[in-house]
Amino acid sequence: MKHVWWDDVSLFVCPACRLPLDVLWGGSDDGVLGHVSGACSEVFPVIAGSPRLVLGSARGIVTAAHPDWFATHRPLRGWSTDRSRSRSDLQLVQRFDREWQQFADMRPAERALVFERYFDLVPPMLLGPGNTVLDAGCGGGRWAAEVASRGARVIALDLGQSIELAARHVGPSALFVQADVRDVPLAACSVDLAYSLGVLHHIEETDLAVRRILETIRPGGWFLVYLYYALDGRGALFRATFTFVDGLRRVISSLPQLVLAPITAVIAAVVYLPLARLARLLEALGLNTLADRVPLRIYSRLSFRTMRTDSLDRFGTKLEKRYRRDEVITLLERAGLEDIRVSERLPYWHAVGRRPTGTEPDDSAEVAHTADA
Repeated sequence: MKHVWWDDVSLFVCPACRLPLDVLWGGSDDGVLGHVSGACSEVFPVIAGSPRLVLGSARGIVTAAHPDWFATHRPLRGWSTDRSRSRSDLQLVQRFDREWQQFADMRPAERALVFERYFDLVPPMLLGPGNTVLDAGCGGGRWAAEVASRGARVIALDLGQSIELAARHVGPSALFVQADVRDVPLAACSVDLAYSLGVLHHIEETDLAVRRILETIRPGGWFLVYLYYALDGRGALFRATFTFVDGLRRVISSLPQLVLAPITAVIAAVVYLPLARLARLLEALGLNTLADRVPLRIYSRLSFRTMRTDSLDRFGTKLEKRYRRDEVITLLERAGLEDIRVSERLPYWHAVGRRPTGTEPDDSAEVAHTADA
């Protein structure tokens, strides 16, 4: 798929050495990026209009999905043999890929409703024409589609093959890049807004990923993040219920996909749906304070399809960090953001921060690793 606005390779940097990339041959629809000089010898294919800027064993995801391309392009046949940057969570990436293939998208009206919940703190002008927006962990492209429909140029990034599904949903108005959020391969100060929703609590190196994302934001630009909350302010019964459910997650997440999918569908039917509809009934009766005490109230006006998707997401991941409100603020402060605001509305916690003007990326800054919440 040709992406109509990608005409300048200087948008990208090498995820290994962080230096600019050049077009070695081909172009923005099919080709190879790399270096024409210097010590770094990394090369990266451009397949179906998407640069595949991945390292180590993540390359196996690309070669497995495009065997014909690599058979045709002989110089890159051994491209996936490097294991020097192997990630321990590629199984999770592939599980999410299968999830997005199975549950491709929300209904447009429902997608717009949830989008407004996440983006309530984002200055609307940043979503309009003339702005470039990074979706760091795009999945099936739900939010990329919403942002693109408002006129912004979208760069949607994901480590999995879900970028191809997202590209079909969104079309050529967005550029899709296969890459790791811990190695964001974009030039410094190249976007006006970056967001990462429901991704960074599933990786160990959350601070590193935040830092890499922020390097791409222009001074004065904004960052939006959504991280699972640590049940701030919830009572003992709510917390006890969560502890039980979290124990189930630790067991269920280890199951094969063929078993996992039907089990999480049942959980959606017998847990998510009844609680969501109870909350909706209480809302209809004007008992909003009581409705807020119902777990999973956020699904009160959402479809069962969305509940089933999120159930698979929730119970299919082994690593799940949770953050208190103050920990979210600390995470963003540690990254150097200012004007930090955490929404008091569901979903908890989503927050924004602004990159100070006059700042430049500092690759020498020490990255602290976020402890599990």
